[in-house]
Amino acid sequence: MLLAQSPPVTSQHLIQMWSELNDRYFSGLLSRIGLVWSRRLTSSVGLFVSHRGPRPRRSQEGARLPAKREIRLSLPLLQQVVQASEYGEQEIINTLAHEMIHQWQYDILKRRPNHGPDFLRKMTEMNRGGAVAITIYHSLQKEVLTLTRFAWRCRQCGKVYQRHRRTIQPRRHHCGVCRGALHELNPSEVIPHSSCVANREHSFSSVSTGPDQQLKLDFSPSRL
Repeated sequence: MLLAQSPPVTSQHLIQMWSELNDRYFSGLLSRIGLVWSRRLTSSVGLFVSHRGPRPRRSQEGARLPAKREIRLSLPLLQQVVQASEYGEQEIINTLAHEMIHQWQYDILKRRPNHGPDFLRKMTEMNRGGAVAITIYHSLQKEVLTLTRFAWRCRQCGKVYQRHRRTIQPRRHHCGVCRGALHELNPSEVIPHSSCVANREHSFSSVSTGPDQQLKLDFSPSRL
């Protein structure tokens, strides 16, 4: 599918969406945050990112160090949703609202974002009015598969790992299910799987292990 070069909604419209959600569901308590259309984010439709933990740190002089936070939205995935459905803009709103719950956990509760009880309570509260339909997981299998270029299969249990970049190294990584060895497949060998794709994740660069920290790590480094 040929995707448009421009985002499905403008940055100004995105800021307006964020402001309206902030006023309606968070009493305007959330601080301004960067809203970014990401061309590289294809493992999830949205991502809350912070480069420090939720507790403020201070410099040697005692001044608070600002924490860079941003919400990233997947340009490739959400473009496909908007082009395929008349409800595409609503999906953008739902995705943004999901990430704003993570921002609320981080900014207000001073906790690392997660999908635990706090998230579920806030999600249920926001969904009750019917203006948003926030979920934890979103099935965008077809959209993700169209962006998949590389795949690996476990030689032992047969699980297939699909990525849009060559981020798995069989010499360093084992299957996350059985720790079996992985081998790379040719494009013609890739078999679509039925698992759901994580709708949105959160990431802290302070604990990041690499560019794919945003993915669900379903494979693990082999022991030395």
